[in-house]
Amino acid sequence: MEVELKLLVAPEDLDRLEHHPALRELRRWSGRTERLATTYYDTPDFQLAREGVALRVRRNGEHWIQTLKTEGEAAAGLHVRDELEWPLAAGEIDLAALDATPYRKLFGRKRVRDRLGPVFTTEFDRAARMVSFADGTAAELAIDRGEIRAGGRTAAISEAEIELKTGDALRLFELAREIARDVPLRLGHASKAERGYALARDAVSRPQKARAIELEEALSASAALKRIALACVAQMQANEAGMLEGKDPEYLHQFRVGLRRLRSCLGLVGMAAAQEAIAPLAEELRWLGGVLGPARDWDVFATETLARLAREFRGAEGLAGFRTHCARLRRAHGDAAREAVRSPRYTALLLALGEAFARDDLVGLRRPSTDDAAPSAASPESPGLSDRVVEFADFVLEKRDRRLRKDGKRVPTAPPDERHRVRIAAKKLRYAAEFLASLYPRKRVERFVAALEDLQDILGALNDAAVVGRLLEEAAAKAPIAPRVEGLIRGWVAAAAQGELARYKRAWQAFDEAKPFWR
Repeated sequence: MEVELKLLVAPEDLDRLEHHPALRELRRWSGRTERLATTYYDTPDFQLAREGVALRVRRNGEHWIQTLKTEGEAAAGLHVRDELEWPLAAGEIDLAALDATPYRKLFGRKRVRDRLGPVFTTEFDRAARMVSFADGTAAELAIDRGEIRAGGRTAAISEAEIELKTGDALRLFELAREIARDVPLRLGHASKAERGYALARDAVSRPQKARAIELEEALSASAALKRIALACVAQMQANEAGMLEGKDPEYLHQFRVGLRRLRSCLGLVGMAAAQEAIAPLAEELRWLGGVLGPARDWDVFATETLARLAREFRGAEGLAGFRTHCARLRRAHGDAAREAVRSPRYTALLLALGEAFARDDLVGLRRPSTDDAAPSAASPESPGLSDRVVEFADFVLEKRDRRLRKDGKRVPTAPPDERHRVRIAAKKLRYAAEFLASLYPRKRVERFVAALEDLQDILGALNDAAVVGRLLEEAAAKAPIAPRVEGLIRGWVAAAAQGELARYKRAWQAFDEAKPFWR
């Protein structure tokens, strides 16, 4: 099992990392520098990649090593995957060795064995040294400089990997946190293999939606919450590069969805852990959300609301100029969001999240309060909330459901701030249902979530209408808005909101009749 933390560092900063003071007391020996040339193999249609494995042959001086790696998991820079290695006499693939692996059926297929060939290569200089921590944990720090090559295309390699050899992965995050205080870095989400495949395919990257989370009933609630949290972080990081490019607003949207899901997950952790354990994380996530939220609001306003108005009211006097003004405001907020994600503060947040969920004791289940009590959960008089994941899931879903049903029926006549609270309650229930769905019968979950999605879509549209007023005020503070333009926008949005309110009554009735799948 390979466990390593990947740090992306600009070429000019690699030497600073290599000689960082935090490493001086941890070095066990002076290390080595070597030239590594690697060829990755697959079929022309990338069958191995589709099966989630990477096969490579690496040359190190006079030595050859064949390696088979699984796709594994990656979040907050930590990569965990299975790795199998064999020494080779030369640089040819040893198919017989693959027959003794769990992937023998894959490599036993004639169409795979006969079609294996080079797909891409990597060549880089590696400076490696062992580091030893006070608790006995040992790791290898490897600093790589070079490039990936595929089909005439190249991509630079400029990174450091801290690979756990024995001991506690928590030490890797602690070391990276010390280094990040002085050396600009980002946490790497994609492996060299993943980058190589993207280069070989010349594929256009796409925004990544949240993936389904598989939980087993044998898991503890603590382990389940950690898995959920890291999946949320993974969604953020999968959209990070595209978001920083700033070309497609969907990357920012999906990045923010991952962030919101993570904040919701941290709320579940807060039901089970001491609040002081997660308060710093919650505060930093709130900071990031406060920067990303306005950027997303302006994306929606500029690319959806104003674009639709421009189509419906072609040539409306003053509208084109106002759209240009709003485009500038949108760029400014987008720049602020990208600056936040490029900042050391964001890197520190990811490291803190990784470190928190590498701890065994973060989620120590506490005694529930009276407000937490639910029929399917432990009572306030019980020794504490069960750490069995199904019982914890029943408790969470019941609480989230009661909160939404308490206020949801009043939305049509409620003021905007109360509607906002109902929208947040609906979102928290939906996220909890999606997080925990694999523990329950699929069809029952799908029916419930479908009714909840309709409700949430309407609440989201109502919120967008409320947000428009704030955006108009911000725009007016920078430059006057022609009264006819402002009236057109406010009238359009108000009419749309009335339509959504009419839909809400039907959607609420459908949700109110939906059978909770956890009961």
